[in-house]
Amino acid sequence: MSTTRRSGVAGVVVGAAAAGIGWAARDYRRWKALGPGGVPANPVGWLAVSGMRLRARDPYTWREAGSGDVDRGLLTLPPRAGERPEVGPHPVPHRVLTQHADQARVAALQDVVEELAGRDDLEMRTSGWEKHHPALWRTGGAEIGHVHPADGSMHVVLAPLDARVVVARRWGEFHPLAGRMLGLPEGYVLLYPPRTDAEIGYLRSILEAAAR
Repeated sequence: MSTTRRSGVAGVVVGAAAAGIGWAARDYRRWKALGPGGVPANPVGWLAVSGMRLRARDPYTWREAGSGDVDRGLLTLPPRAGERPEVGPHPVPHRVLTQHADQARVAALQDVVEELAGRDDLEMRTSGWEKHHPALWRTGGAEIGHVHPADGSMHVVLAPLDARVVVARRWGEFHPLAGRMLGLPEGYVLLYPPRTDAEIGYLRSILEAAAR
């Protein structure tokens, strides 16, 4: 190989490496900006999440439908108006990037969760998936859902058929790793933040369906 050709190949390799390092640095900053999630907020956590992205599925593709009927509280759930918010490409933490709720509505949504926790069969505990946020749990059982304080989105565990209804009516989308990794069930859904007080009511109906 001539000296000129070797220099050209070396230049391509160096350029590709520099581009890759630049992309990784930008992606790491974007990921850190999402806030705390279920993995350490450091380069090791980012590398783990980068590997998870290879297992991600389309968030709108139907999963297993399960059996039984749609929850009664979802039969009259209307389609969510407007466009879906943009959701980040990182599966952990799984967050919306647009259409964030204001802090008053985030607080109102958290109040709904804590009100439901007053029932005999429900309780508040730290989320087993997020590791940082309070979550609604079945007493002595599984986690039902939690609010993300930074944007007002939620993660809930729905029966598979209920999850299909919620996603089809644009109130949320499947977690890309649902049914694939981290012990996330098929019906693990990201609910979009409320933009109005009325939408808090619809999100409540979805959370109650999850609790049932």
